[in-house]
Amino acid sequence: MLDEAGIRAVAQSIIDQSKSSARVDTGALKRSISFTYVKEQVIFRMLYYGQFGKNSKLEANARRLMPNGVKWKIIYTEFGGGTFEVGVTQTGRNSTRKIIDSITRSSTTAVTSLLNKIRGKKKD
Repeated sequence: MLDEAGIRAVAQSIIDQSKSSARVDTGALKRSISFTYVKEQVIFRMLYYGQFGKNSKLEANARRLMPNGVKWKIIYTEFGGGTFEVGVTQTGRNSTRKIIDSITRSSTTAVTSLLNKIRGKKKD
């Protein structure tokens, strides 16, 4: 297993290759590709253009170049603010999930009345 400096060097080479393969737009995509190393995990970040695909080979480069045993993930951020992540666990399992930034609470009159009935029964 590599030490922290070795992992950072591999991650930087992944970033460099991904920036060179990125679709040329206004430059926002190339500026958005970055990484951080936190708690023995590499976190890559990139702006996600849904209509054009992923626009760079960041995920392919990470799968190809990251050494086994190093936990990493890619967090894609959409224009609307939504995020989702793709990654690999230490055992090599692929993982994809949508990150829910905020949960909105919505209650209907039926749910409210049901809660009031339940609360009323507990008081008796």
